[in-house]
Amino acid sequence: MKYEYREVKCPWCDHVFMWNKNGREGLVIHMYRLKETGKFVEEAKCPKCEMRMLVLDKVFEGIDVNDDRVERIGVRGI
Repeated sequence: MKYEYREVKCPWCDHVFMWNKNGREGLVIHMYRLKETGKFVEEAKCPKCEMRMLVLDKVFEGIDVNDDRVERIGVRGI
């Protein structure tokens, strides 16, 4: 398995942490995609405040899972 890390800033508590793009948490993951492009968006959880966020490519700060730019399209089990 390839490990790919990048910095992400939590939009709620401003904590900056290293996020593993290929790491998955829990048994069920919601799938999100950008409405404008149809591209899938990854989910992360802040290790400090434990709030969930979405991580956009090349964007430092995470966004809310309920952001108007994304849609939740279902769940997938691991």
